[in-house]
Amino acid sequence: MPRAGRVFFVICTLSLVGGPASLHAGDATVFAAWPSPSDAWGRGYGAALSSTWFQVVSFEAEAARIPGETPDGNMTSFTGSALLAPPIGFLTPYGGLGIGLFRQTLGTLSDTGIVRASILGAKVKLGLLVVKVEYRKLGLSGTPLIPMDHRLSAGAGISF
Repeated sequence: MPRAGRVFFVICTLSLVGGPASLHAGDATVFAAWPSPSDAWGRGYGAALSSTWFQVVSFEAEAARIPGETPDGNMTSFTGSALLAPPIGFLTPYGGLGIGLFRQTLGTLSDTGIVRASILGAKVKLGLLVVKVEYRKLGLSGTPLIPMDHRLSAGAGISF
Protein backbone atom coordinates (compact mmCIF):
# COMPACT_ATOMS: atom_id res chain seq x y z
CA MET A 1 0.00 0.00 0.00
CA PRO A 2 1.42 3.42 -0.86
CA ARG A 3 2.40 5.72 2.01
CA ALA A 4 -0.55 8.10 1.38
CA GLY A 5 -2.93 5.13 1.51
CA ARG A 6 -1.48 3.97 4.85
CA VAL A 7 -1.76 7.47 6.33
CA PHE A 8 -5.38 7.73 5.13
CA PHE A 9 -6.14 4.29 6.62
CA VAL A 10 -4.61 5.24 9.98
CA ILE A 11 -6.53 8.56 10.11
CA CYS A 12 -9.83 6.82 9.27
CA THR A 13 -9.20 4.11 11.85
CA LEU A 14 -8.35 6.65 14.56
CA SER A 15 -11.47 8.70 13.76
CA LEU A 16 -13.62 5.58 14.23
CA VAL A 17 -11.89 4.50 17.42
CA GLY A 18 -11.94 8.05 18.71
CA GLY A 19 -9.70 10.33 20.63
CA PRO A 20 -10.01 11.56 24.20
CA ALA A 21 -13.83 11.40 24.17
CA SER A 22 -13.69 7.63 23.80
CA LEU A 23 -11.95 7.31 27.16
CA HIS A 24 -15.47 7.31 28.66
CA ALA A 25 -16.92 4.29 26.90
CA GLY A 26 -19.92 3.77 29.14
CA ASP A 27 -21.71 4.57 32.34
CA ALA A 28 -23.55 3.00 35.24
CA THR A 29 -26.57 4.89 36.60
CA VAL A 30 -29.32 4.51 39.17
CA PHE A 31 -32.64 6.26 38.63
CA ALA A 32 -36.07 7.07 40.00
CA ALA A 33 -39.03 6.38 37.71
CA TRP A 34 -42.52 7.86 37.40
CA PRO A 35 -44.80 5.58 35.34
CA SER A 36 -48.18 6.31 33.79
CA PRO A 37 -51.03 5.96 34.42
CA SER A 38 -49.96 7.52 37.72
CA ASP A 39 -53.10 6.45 39.59
CA ALA A 40 -52.07 2.78 39.16
CA TRP A 41 -48.35 3.07 39.96
CA GLY A 42 -46.05 4.47 42.61
CA ARG A 43 -42.56 5.90 42.06
CA GLY A 44 -40.11 3.17 41.09
CA TYR A 45 -36.36 2.77 40.85
CA GLY A 46 -33.80 0.99 38.73
CA ALA A 47 -30.28 0.81 37.39
CA ALA A 48 -28.74 0.86 33.92
CA LEU A 49 -25.37 -0.05 32.47
CA SER A 50 -24.46 1.34 29.05
CA SER A 51 -21.60 0.88 26.63
CA THR A 52 -20.81 3.37 23.84
CA TRP A 53 -19.33 2.30 20.51
CA PHE A 54 -17.84 4.52 17.79
CA GLN A 55 -18.89 7.54 19.91
CA VAL A 56 -22.48 7.51 18.56
CA VAL A 57 -24.03 4.10 19.26
CA SER A 58 -24.89 3.00 22.77
CA PHE A 59 -26.12 -0.35 24.06
CA GLU A 60 -27.84 -0.41 27.43
CA ALA A 61 -29.06 -3.03 29.89
CA GLU A 62 -31.62 -1.87 32.44
CA ALA A 63 -33.46 -3.34 35.40
CA ALA A 64 -36.42 -1.51 36.96
CA ARG A 65 -38.83 -2.16 39.81
CA ILE A 66 -42.12 -0.25 39.99
CA PRO A 67 -44.53 -0.70 42.92
CA GLY A 68 -48.25 -0.53 42.28
CA GLU A 69 -50.49 1.90 44.13
CA THR A 70 -51.94 -1.10 45.94
CA PRO A 71 -49.50 -2.83 48.30
CA ASP A 72 -49.89 -6.21 46.56
CA GLY A 73 -49.04 -4.99 43.03
CA ASN A 74 -45.66 -4.42 41.36
CA MET A 75 -43.71 -4.81 38.14
CA THR A 76 -40.11 -5.81 37.51
CA SER A 77 -38.58 -5.37 34.06
CA PHE A 78 -35.28 -6.15 32.33
CA THR A 79 -34.65 -4.33 29.06
CA GLY A 80 -31.85 -4.26 26.48
CA SER A 81 -31.70 -1.17 24.25
CA ALA A 82 -29.86 0.07 21.17
CA LEU A 83 -29.54 3.86 21.11
CA LEU A 84 -28.22 6.50 18.73
CA ALA A 85 -26.32 8.85 21.06
CA PRO A 86 -24.18 11.54 19.34
CA PRO A 87 -22.29 13.62 21.94
CA ILE A 88 -22.53 17.42 21.71
CA GLY A 89 -19.87 18.63 24.11
CA PHE A 90 -20.86 17.51 27.61
CA LEU A 91 -24.47 16.80 26.49
CA THR A 92 -25.47 13.52 24.84
CA PRO A 93 -29.03 13.35 23.51
CA TYR A 94 -30.14 9.83 22.66
CA GLY A 95 -32.99 7.85 21.21
CA GLY A 96 -33.65 4.28 20.24
CA LEU A 97 -35.53 1.07 20.84
CA GLY A 98 -35.55 -1.48 23.63
CA ILE A 99 -36.97 -4.92 24.23
CA GLY A 100 -37.06 -7.13 27.28
CA LEU A 101 -39.11 -9.03 29.81
CA PHE A 102 -41.51 -7.89 32.49
CA ARG A 103 -43.28 -9.59 35.37
CA GLN A 104 -46.27 -8.08 37.11
CA THR A 105 -47.91 -9.33 40.27
CA LEU A 106 -51.22 -8.32 41.76
CA GLY A 107 -52.06 -10.29 44.90
CA THR A 108 -51.95 -13.98 43.95
CA LEU A 109 -52.07 -13.21 40.19
CA SER A 110 -48.96 -12.80 38.04
CA ASP A 111 -48.22 -12.04 34.41
CA THR A 112 -44.95 -12.38 32.53
CA GLY A 113 -44.46 -10.97 29.05
CA ILE A 114 -42.44 -8.88 26.65
CA VAL A 115 -41.92 -5.15 27.08
CA ARG A 116 -41.08 -2.96 24.07
CA ALA A 117 -39.79 0.58 24.52
CA SER A 118 -39.28 3.67 22.37
CA ILE A 119 -36.72 5.80 24.19
CA LEU A 120 -35.75 9.49 24.16
CA GLY A 121 -33.38 11.03 26.67
CA ALA A 122 -30.31 13.09 27.41
CA LYS A 123 -27.17 12.65 29.52
CA VAL A 124 -24.89 15.32 30.88
CA LYS A 125 -21.35 14.20 31.67
CA LEU A 126 -19.32 16.29 34.08
CA GLY A 127 -16.04 14.47 34.56
CA LEU A 128 -16.94 11.09 36.02
CA LEU A 129 -20.46 12.19 37.02
CA VAL A 130 -23.38 11.40 34.69
CA VAL A 131 -26.87 12.87 35.10
CA LYS A 132 -29.67 11.63 32.83
CA VAL A 133 -33.35 12.16 32.13
CA GLU A 134 -35.40 9.83 29.97
CA TYR A 135 -38.85 9.19 28.49
CA ARG A 136 -39.94 5.68 27.51
CA LYS A 137 -43.11 4.85 25.61
CA LEU A 138 -43.89 1.29 26.67
CA GLY A 139 -45.80 -1.56 25.11
CA LEU A 140 -46.56 -4.58 27.30
CA SER A 141 -47.50 -7.84 25.58
CA GLY A 142 -50.80 -9.60 26.21
CA THR A 143 -53.23 -8.16 28.72
CA PRO A 144 -51.15 -6.89 31.64
CA LEU A 145 -52.63 -6.97 35.14
CA ILE A 146 -51.96 -3.24 35.55
CA PRO A 147 -51.57 -1.06 32.41
CA MET A 148 -48.41 1.03 31.93
CA ASP A 149 -48.01 3.11 28.78
CA HIS A 150 -45.00 5.33 29.48
CA ARG A 151 -42.39 6.18 32.07
CA LEU A 152 -40.28 9.22 32.95
CA SER A 153 -37.03 8.72 34.83
CA ALA A 154 -34.14 10.76 36.20
CA GLY A 155 -30.91 9.48 37.60
CA ALA A 156 -27.21 9.84 38.21
CA GLY A 157 -24.15 7.67 38.08
CA ILE A 158 -20.55 7.36 37.01
CA SER A 159 -18.88 7.40 33.62
CA PHE A 160 -16.06 4.99 32.87
